[in-house]
Amino acid sequence: MIDDLLRLLAIAPVMGRIHPLWPLCLPPETEIAADARSVALEMDGAAAHAARPVLITELNHAYSDRFLTVSLAAPPPAEAVNDRLPDGLAAARSLLTHRRVAERIADDTRQRGYRCVILLLVDGLSYEDTRDWPEAPEPVFIDGPSITFARDPDGVVLPDVGFPAILGRPPLAARLAALGLRRARGYSYWSRQNNDVAALMFDGVPLRRVAGMAEALALLGDEPLDGLYAQLVRIGTDGLAHGRREVSAAEVAATVAAVRADLLRLAELLDRQKVAGAVYLTADHGMLWRRDHALQLARYPSAHPRYVTEALPPEAPASVLEAGGRAFSLFHYPYLGLNLRANDSGVHGGLSYWESLVPLVRIEVNV
Repeated sequence: MIDDLLRLLAIAPVMGRIHPLWPLCLPPETEIAADARSVALEMDGAAAHAARPVLITELNHAYSDRFLTVSLAAPPPAEAVNDRLPDGLAAARSLLTHRRVAERIADDTRQRGYRCVILLLVDGLSYEDTRDWPEAPEPVFIDGPSITFARDPDGVVLPDVGFPAILGRPPLAARLAALGLRRARGYSYWSRQNNDVAALMFDGVPLRRVAGMAEALALLGDEPLDGLYAQLVRIGTDGLAHGRREVSAAEVAATVAAVRADLLRLAELLDRQKVAGAVYLTADHGMLWRRDHALQLARYPSAHPRYVTEALPPEAPASVLEAGGRAFSLFHYPYLGLNLRANDSGVHGGLSYWESLVPLVRIEVNV
């Protein structure tokens, strides 16, 4: 499929309904255009224009006689994205990134007039886990280390890594309060006391520690949802990856299915109260499973299997991504800077399709 698309791009501009991950699979010289009209105007202009492959990410039938047409609405193969990712960071950053999720939710709320927003934050969930969900998740690029949180050299939690980066500064709760959602509720297996990560994540949000999603759903079900922002943290595949020597594909699938079931239950709460709003789901990172990947030791000094915070030599199989004023060297797939612990079945933190791309799901209710 990739080879067929490359052959077409060598002939003429190509347009169609294009899944947002396809540009990551293409050579860096490929131009990605948002509309066919602008490309046609350039081609018809008197000024010279450089010959280059052009992919137009809309299907405009008015130009079907000018441009080749393809249908690429389904996501590309995981391996095709992964192979190009180290050299395709510019294309990856053109996707929605984790640091822009809060802005997206606030913009949706403003434009769609939501009276309630519920955000489900999942600790460990790859885009790959959700690519076939009927809710059509949008891929989100983790533009930094694919981890839950990080600290600066003084031990302070960095606001633009992991979950804190998703919630943003000012935090999403404050942005939504300015849009009329002035009440907030938080539910997590973490408490604010003695947990500076939770304190940052739930800044301005009353936090209730819960044993799990069942308790959170019961408590939230007793709340009047009109004018409310609710923020929940749920364990995802991270709970399987660490401290478990072996995890089966069936166990991972069951965890992913349970996450989606909780998402749908949250939407049911909104529907039951007939409140116009939306439920969102996203994650802090994805996961590389030991059983699925032939991971290789790169033999560079590292305190973590998939990234380091020190400079690596230029020949190291890693990309430097900055976050919180720090430079993180993320190992490329399939390299490790440190062997996995014997009782870990999965790992994250580096640069790969499976770790660095997570879903954003939105379910609108009564809008």
